Amino acid sequence: MKKTLALLFCAVLLPGVAMAKEDRHKCESALDKLKDATEATFTGNGHHEHQQAKEAHKSGDYKKCADQAEKALSHQKPG
Repeated sequence: MKKTLALLFCAVLLPGVAMAKEDRHKCESALDKLKDATEATFTGNGHHEHQQAKEAHKSGDYKKCADQAEKALSHQKPG
């Protein structure tokens, strides 16, 4: 019974850990791309999303961080 519970626990927990690690990597990668951007390179939405991404990163919500950073990147003004 304990072995079954341990296997079940691993089957549920490990994919979540892997996804969290991937979210963190995506978040930090997108923030690196945004690091060189100045406020002037964003539309209004992009600036707001950039700020939300930084706040989500600070709070450890890497999924939200990655999502908001990707949105911010898509709202950069053409250069």
